[in-house]
Amino acid sequence: MPLQPGQSRRGGFTLIEITVVVIVIALVSSLAIVRLDGVLPSTRTESAAREILATLDFARLQAIAKAQPYEVVLDFREQQYGIRLPFDREGVVIPNVEDRPMLSWNKMQDGVVLKSVLDARGDLLEEGQYSIVFDPQGAARQVYLYLGNENNENFELTIRVLALTGIASVIQGHVEPELLLENDF
Repeated sequence: MPLQPGQSRRGGFTLIEITVVVIVIALVSSLAIVRLDGVLPSTRTESAAREILATLDFARLQAIAKAQPYEVVLDFREQQYGIRLPFDREGVVIPNVEDRPMLSWNKMQDGVVLKSVLDARGDLLEEGQYSIVFDPQGAARQVYLYLGNENNENFELTIRVLALTGIASVIQGHVEPELLLENDF
């Protein structure tokens, strides 16, 4: 029926229309949250790997700048890592490594696990503490550090420290060093 002059149509939504829209928004939101739960574990692990990488780079640069060995200590039991300083508060070199102070301990992010270290000798260490030592030229032993995720056992990152340069990098997946044979030379 046509509107007469001076009459107005009353606009708005019915309760059923509003309910349907709210249900659709709730369904779309729940799907998005489920997808984010699958992405967040890998994002947390990648973030933790970048933090460890920054710590390794800082220790390497300090070893070069101060002409003293610096070490990054990995603690598997406490799930933490930190830099052990070669100096005391007054700047005096401490000859005994066990007496050297820690700059600070950094806890691993929730859900991220320090799984193991594969060192240059081929030893796989999964407990206790392990030190990556940077000499005054910035070199270190070749080391492969493996990070995992409690929520996604299939996701793993490898942090590789190169022997001659001490430069560290992050690689997705579980990477092991290639064995060199006599024919390779």
